[in-house]
Amino acid sequence: MSENPAVPADHPPRRLWQLIAGLSGGIGVIASALGAHATADAALAKLVDTASTYQLIHAAVLLWLAPAQRRGLSWARWLFLIGTVLFCGALYLKAFALWTAAVALAPWGGTSFILGWFVLAADALF
Repeated sequence: MSENPAVPADHPPRRLWQLIAGLSGGIGVIASALGAHATADAALAKLVDTASTYQLIHAAVLLWLAPAQRRGLSWARWLFLIGTVLFCGALYLKAFALWTAAVALAPWGGTSFILGWFVLAADALF
């Protein structure tokens, strides 16, 4: 990742988003390991695998977007974070806490991911 010379490395929002990306990535790896080794049910393990894959992908994107200052990219960061919490969180809650009602949040998280990607693309046009 190349540094943005307009954003100092110690810029507080950049560091905050870097922290969020790092924590999200770490949680994604932990969840993946738990899903693979501590989930007896194959269907629940698949939910954890899906959630951790999405979480790791979006953690990497959050890290890439950390120094971004454009308004559209800022919106994309927030949408990806909301998507991670709602989509991945709902699948983790179903798999680990056996709270089946949590999956009602997953479509909202998925929609947030989709909007984040569209906002990211639209930012390139304006």
